[in-house]
Amino acid sequence: MLQAPWLKGMVLLLATIVVSSPARKVLHSKSPSGGSQGYEAKHSTGHSISRRSVDVPTINMAKAHVDDLHLPRDVTPMAYHLELHPFPDDGYFKGRVRINITCHEATNTITLHAHESLHIAHSEVSVKQLGGGSASSESKDTNVKTDYPFRHIGEYGSSLSSLFPVTISSTKKEPSKHWYVITLADKLKKDLAYQLDLSFTGTLTNDTTEGFFRASYQLHRTKETRWFAATKMSPRNARRVFPCFDEPEMKASFKISVAKTSRMVALSNMPVKSNEKMVNETEWTWVHFQETPPMSTFSLAVVVLDLESVSVTKAAYAGGAVTMSIFVQPSFLSQVQHVLEKAFLVAEFIENYLKVPFPLPKLDMVALPRYSDPEPANHWGLIILKESDLVNEETLSWRLAAEVSKQWFGHLVSPTWGNARINKALAYYLATMAAKQDKWNWNLVTGYSLYYEFSKRHPYSSLGSQEEYIKIIRIQWLLRMLNYTLTEVTFRDGLRKFLQEKKFKTYNEDEVWRALTSQAREDMTLEEPITVQQIAKSWITKDRFPVVTVTRDYDDNSAHVEQHVFLKEHSHDVYEQDSLLWWVPLIYVTYDNLDPSAVHDTVMWMKEERHTNIVNLPGPDYFIIVNPDEIGMFMVNYDQQNWALLLDYLLGSGPQISSATRAKLLHDAWNLAYGGELDMATALNMTLILEQETDLSVWEVMFTMIDHLGRCISGTDAGLKFEEYARLILTRLTESLGAPQTDECSKKTKLRSLARFCLCQLGHQPCVTDARETYSVWMQNEDPNAGNVVPELYMCTVFQWGTMEEWKFGLQRLIHFPAGRNWSERYYLLKTLAGCPRQQEKVERILNITLLESNDNFTDSDVRLVLNMLTGSSAGYTTLFNFLSENWEGLRQRLTGKSHMWEYLVHAATEMFKTLEGYNMVSELYVTHQGEFGTAESIVEQALRTVSAEARWSDVNLPVLEAWLDSHLPLSSNTGSTAAP
Repeated sequence: MLQAPWLKGMVLLLATIVVSSPARKVLHSKSPSGGSQGYEAKHSTGHSISRRSVDVPTINMAKAHVDDLHLPRDVTPMAYHLELHPFPDDGYFKGRVRINITCHEATNTITLHAHESLHIAHSEVSVKQLGGGSASSESKDTNVKTDYPFRHIGEYGSSLSSLFPVTISSTKKEPSKHWYVITLADKLKKDLAYQLDLSFTGTLTNDTTEGFFRASYQLHRTKETRWFAATKMSPRNARRVFPCFDEPEMKASFKISVAKTSRMVALSNMPVKSNEKMVNETEWTWVHFQETPPMSTFSLAVVVLDLESVSVTKAAYAGGAVTMSIFVQPSFLSQVQHVLEKAFLVAEFIENYLKVPFPLPKLDMVALPRYSDPEPANHWGLIILKESDLVNEETLSWRLAAEVSKQWFGHLVSPTWGNARINKALAYYLATMAAKQDKWNWNLVTGYSLYYEFSKRHPYSSLGSQEEYIKIIRIQWLLRMLNYTLTEVTFRDGLRKFLQEKKFKTYNEDEVWRALTSQAREDMTLEEPITVQQIAKSWITKDRFPVVTVTRDYDDNSAHVEQHVFLKEHSHDVYEQDSLLWWVPLIYVTYDNLDPSAVHDTVMWMKEERHTNIVNLPGPDYFIIVNPDEIGMFMVNYDQQNWALLLDYLLGSGPQISSATRAKLLHDAWNLAYGGELDMATALNMTLILEQETDLSVWEVMFTMIDHLGRCISGTDAGLKFEEYARLILTRLTESLGAPQTDECSKKTKLRSLARFCLCQLGHQPCVTDARETYSVWMQNEDPNAGNVVPELYMCTVFQWGTMEEWKFGLQRLIHFPAGRNWSERYYLLKTLAGCPRQQEKVERILNITLLESNDNFTDSDVRLVLNMLTGSSAGYTTLFNFLSENWEGLRQRLTGKSHMWEYLVHAATEMFKTLEGYNMVSELYVTHQGEFGTAESIVEQALRTVSAEARWSDVNLPVLEAWLDSHLPLSSNTGSTAAP
């Protein structure tokens, strides 16, 4: 159930927005008279908030400002009245803001944020003192008196005799800081309240990722162009829209008024309170919204558009009601009713989980046409999404859950600067819990991407913007671990108390850890002196993770446990790797208790220590599984006997181990083998459990293994045999899944799709035949440049296993790609033309046309993409190496002045070999051209070290791999393989 927590007794100081004399030019001529009710008068649930809406640090306010990123704290905002008049068709907006502030220390300057693109009418700026009273009480957490006795006044147009003008000496912008500084003739007085009044204009940008932007779309039937305007305030974009105190801690209440034409709809954080026709411009209407609770400036939302909507109102948690609406183009309207149901399901779950009602009386979801930001714009009470977000059923539940969760963690409580990761992790954690209600589970594959990244020699070396996301997922995983180890009850109750304490305020990461520690002490689920902060810091301050090795002593039923950093890349040379230690929870299950949530009493912590021991284990005939369900972000290795016991059990008919744990066992075995921690035969043995496996999460591990191991051993006899083995087990899987059914679950559908995709890449003959038949339709099209009719599933298959004629046809489509087509289609076409072929002549042709021939169709970015794709297979990087060797002088001349491209070419051509033969090839090139590599000299030297380590791995593992495959493949297997024409 849902509810907006309307507050009783909110101090008038926070609720009242006063307005200066009507003689001054404003955006509307006359406003309705009469008193207005504040936020606290309109709704209540018996909750209360502190008297101040801004978290002011407990520091000496008179100190000189030492951090240029932060505004001075001598004045802080209490309430805003913001008027915005956007002109979407013309691309600009104008506005006016009145800000009630409190003075904490006498000062003759007022500093707030205003982006350099915002044009402020300096001559119209005013500052006025509100009355002459003084504060009578103190805020207990800041020692700043704030209880000024405001009189309740007319909301939109009446004047107040107790406004006393303050003389302004000067105003100026400081563009480098986005500051707007007002200097006064006399100092403001401590503990008194004042009002700023500023008018401004700005440009509606075409960038949908920041500030106040506009975009257009065409009506489906009439082709008429329609413009709309919307905001994206996070993280520091409110200053682009209006002068404000644009820092999370400076929360204040907002009264927002937005101008619109009769055709448009105006939306903001709160429901509409009233509408007011403009006197002199009757085609325009002011929409006045209800006052918000205290919020950060990044929470503010304004949207003006003419989309259609559908709304649902439901009875709320503990009384009242909440309305959710979704705004879309008419063609989408019939497809989005279920979106509202899913959103309510998420909100109801979170309310019950946190015991905190939905914070506002409404939530609008707006699917903006042509919205390009990959992330939704999340405001309090209003979420902007892409249209594709609403029709992608595979990701819809997660997307909605993540965005709705931020209404609590993000807006009701907000992170201070530098603490956005913990906030997103908390929101994502809640989203994961909530999405389970829609049969969506924690995605272990997402978590496994962390293993991949943190086991590299240089984490984040190829991810760019993904670094931030990975660090957020790491904290989410940590929260999941704490939920298990502290117990779900302790973790949940800790979050509940934290949210109650910090609502309408800001917080930092350490405050979350302290809240959980406090709850764990109360529940006695974490022994003293251990703190959650100690545990958390050991995980989130390292871009690494451990492998825990469990060596059992079967005579006395004990085990020796050791932890060390895991590195999958060869060789294992990472700075300070011997000193890296974690707080590792040792939770295990065995045959008679396979539920990890029921074994909290057996949790034992490795307290940043290298070694420890476990006692009282089951007898020698029974397995143990440490870290079941991937509770913590660490892999586990065992002695050979325990691995054998596990395999016997998994192949037997005993009670089933959870799918998450089965996936983990397969994942850990393969990665440990690749990292040299486990013999390859043991890892391959674990794939035998797939014969009866139909769970998506387990197979996703195997799909990754097929791709990764296939690349590592590509071009070897073992590689060909592994492809045959993969085709065999995937053929069995597709047969067991059967034909698609109309009522089957989405996971089964996705598993069938992934299996078919993998079979196509492996050259499964039925798939190759289907792909080439579909491709031939495109080749026979009268206008093949008009669009690609070949599904992505088939494109790579044709370029990999099809004829040279078919490949050249794709190349011509790339060369003659129409300017008006979606450029992402061209990107995918180039990517597959370069990365999929196994034939040398195809690779040589793409290299000639991009690197040697004068062809304006290909940019440097295109060339980098081609080189990157060629490193994915032995056919690609071997042909690239030979191309570099045979065209050395021509390539050096061609890339003169492009050292970055030369370095990228040398890297791609030399570093991917895995065998001694490859090492010898690179070594010979180095000797032949030593001194000629220029800036790439160190790159080829590093390549020699890398290939040498890979070759040593191959020498050890390829014979084992090939012998295992020989013993497990049928003597005459027929898995539908094909050879390239």
